[in-house]
Amino acid sequence: MYAQKPRAIKRFAERIHALQTRYSPDDVVSLQIFVQTVQEESPDDLIAFEVSDNNMCFYYAPFEGKAYAHSIKTFHIDSTYKLLRSNIPLYAFTGKIKEFHIFPFLYFFCQPDTYQNIQVCVCAYLRWVTIEPEYISMDCAPQIAQAIEESIPQAQILWCGVHVLRAILRKSNKFSSQEKFEQFYNLMKDLVFKLDAEHEEEANAAYDQVLELLDTDPTASQYFNRPWRYNISRWDCS
Repeated sequence: MYAQKPRAIKRFAERIHALQTRYSPDDVVSLQIFVQTVQEESPDDLIAFEVSDNNMCFYYAPFEGKAYAHSIKTFHIDSTYKLLRSNIPLYAFTGKIKEFHIFPFLYFFCQPDTYQNIQVCVCAYLRWVTIEPEYISMDCAPQIAQAIEESIPQAQILWCGVHVLRAILRKSNKFSSQEKFEQFYNLMKDLVFKLDAEHEEEANAAYDQVLELLDTDPTASQYFNRPWRYNISRWDCS
């Protein structure tokens, strides 16, 4: 995405080596030492590990991506589970352009995984990089949406269409029959990928069909109304 000088490449290699080094049998102590090491060797980076009795937040952003972040209009927050002990989600705050996602500008994790802790990490990064995102794309996790709504009210939230469909695939048990679920999924796919001005009539027709289908399945209807129906304006097929 941008030219890397030899010094920057060397610093990346040093960070990877530090990350692969286990400094202590205790996870917290080991991470604290790692953070201190990065702070000493790469003082321009943003890194912190905050621990209290029942709470911890870790966030890290390399300095090399700081200037480039100002050219990004849409950011994306995503999480990957089971990379860390205790199944703590590791989040990445990446840039998003028309063709693809680009490298993460920020990594963070927190425990418990609450919107307040997510706010701590994301807001620390935005203050450091001094930007106010126009759009933030994300998966369908409610704690992420609440964190962004309360801390960055000027940003428009977009739910990634791929995540919408993945989440639906995990909820086939909400339907009284597999046939109804497949009909619902295909209609939702139309809604995700045709919710724009060019396909307005088709999208409206698909939405009406979804409601008709759900009228015959109360449990599925309750599921649809809570996360999907009242957030339809956030769906984004990009």
